[in-house]
Amino acid sequence: MKIKGIFFDVDGTLVCHDKGRISENTLKALYALKEKGIRLFLATARHITELKELQIDFPFDGYVLLNGQLCLNAQKQILLANPIEGHDQKQLASLFSTCAFPMVLVERDRLYINTVTPQVIQAQTAISSKVPPVSSYNNDPFYQCTAFIDEEQAHRLSQTLEDCTITRWNPYGVDIISAQGGKFKGIQAMLAYYDIDVSETMSFGDGQNDMEMLQYTKVGVAMQNADPVVCQVADFVTKSAGEDGIVYALKKYKLI
Repeated sequence: MKIKGIFFDVDGTLVCHDKGRISENTLKALYALKEKGIRLFLATARHITELKELQIDFPFDGYVLLNGQLCLNAQKQILLANPIEGHDQKQLASLFSTCAFPMVLVERDRLYINTVTPQVIQAQTAISSKVPPVSSYNNDPFYQCTAFIDEEQAHRLSQTLEDCTITRWNPYGVDIISAQGGKFKGIQAMLAYYDIDVSETMSFGDGQNDMEMLQYTKVGVAMQNADPVVCQVADFVTKSAGEDGIVYALKKYKLI
C-alpha cells in the first residue's frame, strides 16, 4: 500500500490536552514522514489563529480548517472557502446578536463570542484554548459557528436550520457548518491540488466530525480516546493521543 498523503485532526489526536502540545515522539514521526516525501495535512475544526495558540508550527503541506469550510495550501493561500449563507446565515446571526446562548462566529481572519458562561470556560479549557474575545457581528461572512448548548437545544436548533449540519465536539459544544462542506470536502480539494488519489491517503481522528474523513480516506485510524461511534467506522484503533497513538499506528503500517 502506497500512502502519499496523511490528514490529522488536532484536538485529542495530534494534541493531547493533558500535555497541551504535540509530543516530541509525534513530531519526530512527522518529520520522518516528510523526509519520505509524504504530504502531511491538518484537518481540524480549528481556526488558523488557534493553531498559533497551540504552538503548532510544523510545516504542513495544507490546512483543512473549520471542518473543511476554509482550506489553505502550505503558503496559507485559499484553496476552498465555503461560508454559511442564506437563511441559515441570517438565523445564526440573529441568535448570536440576541445572545440566545453562547456562540462563536468564525470568520476568515477572526473568531469572537457573544457571551461567556462557566460552560464556555470549561469547554475551552478542555481543548487548551482561551475564550475568544467578546464582540458583535458586523455582517462579514462566517464559515463556522460554535454553539455551547446541550443535546436538547442542539436538536431544536437543527429544526430551524435548512442547510447546515451540527456535530458535537464536547459535552457543552457543537460546531455548525454548511451541509455542503465537511472535512472530506476539504480533503477532496486538497487532494486535487496536490494530485493525490484518495486510494493513497490515510487519516487520524477522534471526534464525530472526523467520521466522514476516516471513512473517505483509504485508511482511517481512530485514537483510543475517540468516541465509540468513531472507533466503529475506523479501519484501525490505535493508542490514545497521550500514548503517542499516531506513532504506534504509523509503525504498524510500516510508514516509519
